[in-house]
Amino acid sequence: MENFFSDIRNNHERIQRVLLFIVTGLIVVLLLPKEGKFKYEYQKGRPWGHEDLVAPFDFAIEKPKAELDAEIQQVRSNSKTYLRLDEEGADKAKTDFRTRFIEAFKPDSSQSRSLKKLEKNLFAGQSALKKVYEKGILRNSSEIEKPSNKQLIYLLDGNTATQVQLNRFYTVQTAYDRMSKILDDFKGIDKELLLSVLSESLVQNVVYDEQTTEQILADELNAISETRGMIPKGLMVISRGDMVDGENLLVLESLRKEYQSRLGSSESYYLILLGQLIMVTIVLLMFWLFLSQYRSDLMQNNWQVTFLLMLIAGMVAIASLAQRIPNINLYLVPFCLIPVIVRSFFDSRIALFAHIVTLIIVGFEAPNGFEFMFLELIAGIIAIFSLLSLQNRSQLFVSMLVVFVTYSASYFSIAVMQEGDIKNIDLSMFIWFAGSVGLTLLAYPLIYLFEKVFGFISEVTLLELNNTNHKLLRQMATEAPGTFQHSLQVASLAETAIYEIGGNALLVRTGALYHDIGKLYAPMYFIENQVTGVNPHDDLSFDESAKIIINHVIKGIELAKENNLPEQLIDFIRTHHGTSTVQYFYRSYLQNFPEGELDQEHFSYPGPKPFTKEMAVLMMADSVEAASRSLSEYTTESVGKLVDNIIDRQFNEGQFDSANITLRDITEVRSIFKKKLLNIYHVRVEYPS
Repeated sequence: MENFFSDIRNNHERIQRVLLFIVTGLIVVLLLPKEGKFKYEYQKGRPWGHEDLVAPFDFAIEKPKAELDAEIQQVRSNSKTYLRLDEEGADKAKTDFRTRFIEAFKPDSSQSRSLKKLEKNLFAGQSALKKVYEKGILRNSSEIEKPSNKQLIYLLDGNTATQVQLNRFYTVQTAYDRMSKILDDFKGIDKELLLSVLSESLVQNVVYDEQTTEQILADELNAISETRGMIPKGLMVISRGDMVDGENLLVLESLRKEYQSRLGSSESYYLILLGQLIMVTIVLLMFWLFLSQYRSDLMQNNWQVTFLLMLIAGMVAIASLAQRIPNINLYLVPFCLIPVIVRSFFDSRIALFAHIVTLIIVGFEAPNGFEFMFLELIAGIIAIFSLLSLQNRSQLFVSMLVVFVTYSASYFSIAVMQEGDIKNIDLSMFIWFAGSVGLTLLAYPLIYLFEKVFGFISEVTLLELNNTNHKLLRQMATEAPGTFQHSLQVASLAETAIYEIGGNALLVRTGALYHDIGKLYAPMYFIENQVTGVNPHDDLSFDESAKIIINHVIKGIELAKENNLPEQLIDFIRTHHGTSTVQYFYRSYLQNFPEGELDQEHFSYPGPKPFTKEMAVLMMADSVEAASRSLSEYTTESVGKLVDNIIDRQFNEGQFDSANITLRDITEVRSIFKKKLLNIYHVRVEYPS
């Protein structure tokens, strides 16, 4: 039992990686739709390449989308509009008229009307109202203001619907005009006053019945059949060599959907689940083997593995959601986000492989899997090639424009082969492609987010930090100009070397610019900043001087953290001297105190040793550049001897033991440094006589 727990402790990181892949696989399987996969692949406009296909069961032929849309549009254009007669409206108008009439025609000091005249006015007004409400007054509504010529109007009176013409009803204005003409037939009445009372009493008693109209339309739409005809079991569906187009394509699509629906809803569910589990396991195992063989350093970092698996599972989740939302095309999903984001933090091979893994998983469930894989794979490759170095925002926009053109050209080529006619190309696909490209622009804020969450560093961030107007570099140029110039030279040496032997040149250049920022705390104690001829170390003991020199690493780490520099750059500050000794003060102490007790740790940097190729190259470049300033003469021999001695000493001390740098790389770095230093100090190459 003790051995069991001991093995777990010793291999806990490997166990975590296995669990990460297992959990990712389970999540992906759960996200995939649980429906069968039609076992025949076919393309529109191409011959049927499989054996003769006979209907395995009865199934209905689905109508094409265009035909179904046309039927829906026809029903909508011929829809019926229903009006409702408000039975109480006329009575309310008549009652209101009597009330207003009494108020308006009551006698006063300046007005005297006989009873007979009042009755005549009342009778005239009631007659006018009665004739108007025999037809009814229509209430204005946007739904009936401009009815279609084909639109049928029905009037509901109780449970009875009668087809009518809109112009049979009065509006408020036409009702007023009609009452005015009616009153002209009555003599000896107060027409103007009576018209005023009547107009104020009018009630619109014919109104638009929205509920009935919508219900009838919904019933008619629901009555539209989505199928046309049946294919009985045993009937030949398509023969080998027949073209997959027209009616054949329609029948095949109907069979495919029915086939997958039946499998997904039957006892085959668990077999489908098993098949998906095996498929996803194989794909993720392929990803595991790729990382183990070609990026073993990344494979050892569980945080980075988590990031890659999270991106893959996240994109599968988005694709699965898009397939479940009606009227959303799968091509709207920004699959190019994965290669763009991964390329920003890792190399192109990982970006491409992560993209392929995602497409294999999604493509197995996508409609027209081959077409989907072709379009998305080509677009992803172009995205990677166009972003070999993401250095500014505008570059991402240009890259996405190139990706859109790639999408469009690839789809156009497939559509022309399938349709054989440009007129039949589905233009809406270009809108989906544009939407996908637009969503891919989210890569820029996502890259920033992932930098903060996962502690990564992108090329865009490195370029921003490379700017010599950064406040730390400006401060160093002002307060420690010698150190600033030294850092620039180290950056040039390290960048050239790492570019030749392979590595992240931009990272090592940025690390070189900031590796000595700790000297800002006491710039005059470093010889490159001593321009007055006064050396503060003359007044200090050797161990005190060594402590100040060593302390620039500690102070540099503190200053970097205060200014929120990425951890990857802080590692360059930690490791650029490794665990080496401050040679000058160490040897001076031995010479002056040969019999004294010596603790070598007082003269040694705290480390750690460089643990990447870039850090090892920076250590060599830093020591070589600093030492080259002390040469009395610059010749091919003196420069070569200096470089060899320094790198040999670092190698013999084991400073490169933790870095993934080979002896061949170190030999190449020696040669590069010698050539660069000879160019810096303008040493002419000696040619044989």
